[in-house]
Amino acid sequence: MKLNNLLLQAVILCRCLPVLHGREQVQSIQVDVDGSLQDTTRTISSSGCLATLQELSRSNDGVIVDDIFFKIHRNGDPEPCGGVTSVTNKAMEQIFQALDLCEKSSLSKYEIEAFLTTLFHQELPEAACGSADDSTATPGLIGHCDMGPERTTIQPDHDRLVSTSSGSLPCRFYTREGERISSLDYLLQLVEEAKANAQRCVKNDGNVEDICDTSATVHLYAVPAGRMFMLAPSYIGETFRLGHVTDLDEDGKAIVIETISVYPRVFEIHDFFSPTEADALIGKAENEQSATHKLHRSTTGATQGQVFSKRTSENAWDTHGKLALKIKRRCLSMLGMDEYWESHTDGLQILRYQSQHLAAYTTHPDYLDIDTEENYNYNSSNIGGNRFATVLLYMSDLEVNAGGETVFEHGWPVGLPDDQRISKLEAVRQLRASPEGTLLTKGSWQEEMTALCQSRLAVRPSRGRAVLFYSQLPNGTEDKSVLHGGCPVLRGTKWAANLWVWNAARAEYDTAPLKWPEDDSTPTNPLQLLATFRNTGTDPIYENAELWYDEAGDFGLLVPGQDVSVNTFAGHVWNIKSGNEILKTIVITDEQEQTYIF
Repeated sequence: MKLNNLLLQAVILCRCLPVLHGREQVQSIQVDVDGSLQDTTRTISSSGCLATLQELSRSNDGVIVDDIFFKIHRNGDPEPCGGVTSVTNKAMEQIFQALDLCEKSSLSKYEIEAFLTTLFHQELPEAACGSADDSTATPGLIGHCDMGPERTTIQPDHDRLVSTSSGSLPCRFYTREGERISSLDYLLQLVEEAKANAQRCVKNDGNVEDICDTSATVHLYAVPAGRMFMLAPSYIGETFRLGHVTDLDEDGKAIVIETISVYPRVFEIHDFFSPTEADALIGKAENEQSATHKLHRSTTGATQGQVFSKRTSENAWDTHGKLALKIKRRCLSMLGMDEYWESHTDGLQILRYQSQHLAAYTTHPDYLDIDTEENYNYNSSNIGGNRFATVLLYMSDLEVNAGGETVFEHGWPVGLPDDQRISKLEAVRQLRASPEGTLLTKGSWQEEMTALCQSRLAVRPSRGRAVLFYSQLPNGTEDKSVLHGGCPVLRGTKWAANLWVWNAARAEYDTAPLKWPEDDSTPTNPLQLLATFRNTGTDPIYENAELWYDEAGDFGLLVPGQDVSVNTFAGHVWNIKSGNEILKTIVITDEQEQTYIF
């Protein structure tokens, strides 16, 4: 797949023997737009190219990388797919020539990635690290890195990518913790650190003699073009220290990510945000006056316009507050994104679950349905975009057995032996025999949720605690194991916040992936509208009025003198009810903003 639609260039290296005075000819066959061929043979100084490499890598001894073992991993895979040893200066020099980098005084991260992809593809054993899910892909690493035009999501920096010597798209390379390899300096730093660690001796338990491993290994994780980096845990309790994520509220600390489930991939994030930040987010949400952003009954769906009877929390939106943006930047950095793309995030959603409502949210995926009539392409397994990862922040404390946990239906409690796991039916029986069981209606969805929370992997709210989980697999397909829910709050109030991070630009951005080109003859996305309902309090029949979405979703009380605003769509049906009696039925028109007064 070529990067430049106007120019296709194939570089053929002709090793003309003998080499004359350290110089050799490189022939380029350039294919112009009109299809004509041009021979652009040029002469390059091998020694000059090597000198450039040494200067860029700050090597003074003539050796750039030696005595090092590179282990290459596919994105999200804890097991390496291949290894490279003894990378020679000559091999790197030839690739620099092929990529026309010899005259560069500095390299962009995109040139580094083209260089590393070409190098590792060339040096890895034949066919190693190829595509894991496409048998028709080019063998070897480039088959993994370039997923082809039908599966490569176009990111905002796509036009800046530099193709490999074979014309394919390059991988991005990351450390285990998600820091992008963006310079030769940093790669050499990893090499030196690996060498230093290899010299450390481990005391033998038998007090015989020290055991020293002198092999120096650098692990690199290869992420295909257009895809997102994913952590690659191999066991519960494994930790990742993210020293590269800065701009924390508490200086001197580093974010540590701890694996609490491998399947599904769920992590606890230590020292991600501070109690001070939590209080500030809550305060802003409580004081928000904007009709679309203030606290209101939570909704569901791609456009957040549908009230759902099994989601009874309230939420507000903090889209562009100074602190919200700071936390969003921190989230993206933690996820391996070294540039901030606002197009890849929703606003920060502030959530309130109150015990008087037994507020909860039944198990659900964050990944959105791909089968819609919208033009936006939600199928992230090809070029589309969808929710990729969720970062969940807990901003209040709840006591033990007060509910409010986040439960993962397909996960098991950390440290629980297999023989102590119980079925959902047994969990319901135990719940009904407990004091908490008296707070719940038998057979209700809240009771079922609470039983689930007491028998599956559940994270208890604690002020300052944070969780990360992925909604996609490394190849972009939906991870269906990550069904999760908000357990009913039995006592107290739970405050939380979450950020959904997408693998592509969201629908309202120009770079959003579409199913078909938009023009006057093609369907367009449904237009989200703002509807405001106002109870004036003048008619006594509306004294205890409630707003319902159709017959299914209770949106809450319509307090006299207060407006309730909702995001909705033309044709949606809203009912004003008192008890079981429908007082008024409203069908939403196609006006952008509409107000209903009664």
